[in-house]
Amino acid sequence: MTDTRVPGHRGSVVRSTQLSMLAVSAVSALVVFAVFYVAWTQYTVAVRTTELSRQTVALASGLSAGGPLTDGDTTSDGIRQQLFRVQASLIGARLLVTDVSGIVHLSSGTEGQGPSSVGIDSLGDPDARGARTAVRSLSGANRVLVVAAPVEQDGWLVALQPVSEISAASSWVLLLLLGSATVALIVAWGTGSVLARRLTAPILRLRTGAEAISAGEWGHQVSEEGATEIASLASSFNSMSSRVADAYAAQQHFVGDVSHELRTPITSIQGFAGALLDGTVEDEETARRFITVIRQEAQRLGDLTTTLLALADLDAGRVEVARRRIDTVALVDALRARHEPEAEASQIALHVDDLAPGGVQPFGDESRLLQVASALITNAINYTPTGGKVAVFAETDASVWRLYVDDSGPGIPVEDRERIFERFVRLDPSRSAAGGSGLGLSICRRLTLLMGGAVRAGESPLGGARLVIEMPLS
Repeated sequence: MTDTRVPGHRGSVVRSTQLSMLAVSAVSALVVFAVFYVAWTQYTVAVRTTELSRQTVALASGLSAGGPLTDGDTTSDGIRQQLFRVQASLIGARLLVTDVSGIVHLSSGTEGQGPSSVGIDSLGDPDARGARTAVRSLSGANRVLVVAAPVEQDGWLVALQPVSEISAASSWVLLLLLGSATVALIVAWGTGSVLARRLTAPILRLRTGAEAISAGEWGHQVSEEGATEIASLASSFNSMSSRVADAYAAQQHFVGDVSHELRTPITSIQGFAGALLDGTVEDEETARRFITVIRQEAQRLGDLTTTLLALADLDAGRVEVARRRIDTVALVDALRARHEPEAEASQIALHVDDLAPGGVQPFGDESRLLQVASALITNAINYTPTGGKVAVFAETDASVWRLYVDDSGPGIPVEDRERIFERFVRLDPSRSAAGGSGLGLSICRRLTLLMGGAVRAGESPLGGARLVIEMPLS
């Protein structure tokens, strides 16, 4: 059996659920038992009260018809008293004969035992037959059911029956309830076991999946079964696992790409520097060309290092942005100066339009916006084939300024238009003139969000990709 215990916690979910079900069932059975037993006892007393009242009234009528119990004839009195005791035995109660004030003159029990008087007035109101009933604690007796029926000779016939004797008659009901409660507890324990295992099975699968991921099995999936909440949790786990696998694969690709990006310029620098140092290069023109290559490769290393440092600063929260009106004229000049030579070298037509339509200018950090826009334009140029077009322009509405970067390249598939802003994600590198690290668009999104804006991808009227920067106007 699989151990479901968790270090630092007592017991298991299965055992806890079993005990909880048992406790709830026990409390429920106890409450039901108490309520039912009290109700049954009251019902039994009420039924016995009705029956004893009917019997007592009938006996009282016989006493009235027979005249006084003591008429001076000793033999007759003895016979009637014996008959009185027999009648008491038949109805299962002690019979008393009292005067109007409740003083006992005759009792069916042993002389000297039982109450010497009965408070008739303290009993309940008389019914249609004149009988009074109540449950009282009388001197010489425990708590008893009292029924008093009037006798025509100005007295009362009183029947007494202990309540304990009435309750004892329903003892079988008590045994039945106890047996039922025991069966209910056994069923609850078994049901709790089955229910607990059904509830914990998906959780155990999730634990197994988490252990698999911890062991390096990236992307491990679990069955999405069970109740709605458990299935939803399993679905979230699978999604997380897939993202972990994607992130791990992307990081592996990133390490490979960065290694390649570092290896190429380092190899070039080492080779050309070595040629210069060992005297292989004799003419000045060749030496100048070698030095130029070394400088270019060093620039590539510097750019890659800058990108990695920028990402580290963003992760650490060390990047601060300004919030002021952006000079779009200066932004246009900077973009043209930075990218027109690049586009011309790639034989791509680059057009940067006025970025303040209607004289409206956005709010943000001008240097950061220039960085983001430059990254998007460079991306467009890299993915646009020779002879293609790249267009940069802006539009505004009531509250948002939008900068569009359109190209005539291969475009971005719909399913990848959100994914390209994740770290290390690169679409087919063969479609780009420069591989890149897969971090540029992720940095663009982070910087845009810091400025209170957004960046998204779409389809360009030129047939390629459209990247849009949105910035607030206030």
